[in-house]
Amino acid sequence: MSTTIYLVRHGETEENARGVFQGQTPGTLSKLGIEQAIAARPAVAALQFDAVLCSDLKRCLDTANIILEGIDCEIIKEPLLRERDLGNLAGTPIKGATLNETVETEDSMKIRARKFIEKVQKEYPDKKILAFSHGFLTRIMEAEIKGVTHRDVTLMDNCEIREFIV
Repeated sequence: MSTTIYLVRHGETEENARGVFQGQTPGTLSKLGIEQAIAARPAVAALQFDAVLCSDLKRCLDTANIILEGIDCEIIKEPLLRERDLGNLAGTPIKGATLNETVETEDSMKIRARKFIEKVQKEYPDKKILAFSHGFLTRIMEAEIKGVTHRDVTLMDNCEIREFIV
């Protein structure tokens, strides 16, 4: 049995545009981010999926609600799909920053990604899942699925969709 995951990265946020770390802060979609989500509607509408799982952070939920407008489905909030916890770096400029002990480790993120993959395999066998998440977590998840490092995976564009069979 296998599960298909259609992984979607949220739309651009005002914080992305300003070059500010977000981590697990809510984030606010920018005008471009809203346009990206609207532009993704036809691609998502063409997919056949059995469930929608979404990071419980506002920027992801807003993206999912915009993309799924007019589609009758329930959006299930899934904390495993949250972005990396950036600790005291959240809200600070990315340029010149150095990660510190308050930042969630890459190993912790790998564990979360594997837990999510195992969860959908167990709860949605032979199903197709639409999952909304964040830039770094999507890289970690793709790397875990492919058995490579996150450095071997390109960052998803905002509102990009990638398909994985797990």
